[in-house]
Amino acid sequence: MLVLSPATAHDLPALQEIERSATDLYYAAGFSRAAIVARGLADMRALIGQTTLLLARDGDEAIGYVSYYPRGPYMHLEEIAVRRDRQGRGSGRLLADQVLAAARADPQCSHLSLVAFCRAAWALRLYDRLGFRSLAALPDPLPHAELLAELLAEAAPGEPRQVMVMPVGP
Repeated sequence: MLVLSPATAHDLPALQEIERSATDLYYAAGFSRAAIVARGLADMRALIGQTTLLLARDGDEAIGYVSYYPRGPYMHLEEIAVRRDRQGRGSGRLLADQVLAAARADPQCSHLSLVAFCRAAWALRLYDRLGFRSLAALPDPLPHAELLAELLAEAAPGEPRQVMVMPVGP
């Protein structure tokens, strides 16, 4: 049974192990190591300090994490990472459900947002199953769409990415 708890500095080694394992999937899919770089120690510390970061454990074993934060009317999903040996078992879905629950609990939040690599088919399938849609495919403009444009501008150059959104709804 998976248990989620807020990550602390004590969890940094486990978080980095999860990050490296999840990033290896990109390399196996043909992404270059220059375009996809696993978050380092300073980046992980920043996630702990600037976002809600939940660590998923199966017993004593750390297997995944999720990081998110509010951004205007959006709850932005910064990262879902699951160790490669634990993928395909519903852990990513469980982590995403936590973000959705946080968004539903925030009266200011109308949508979830994320930035995805356009070529990461496995991630896009997960996001599609969760209900995310590409911003470019939506018929109507969203509130404060400039905040979503900023997300793409903040992404590192190189590999093409897209913004995806999902209404929070009841």
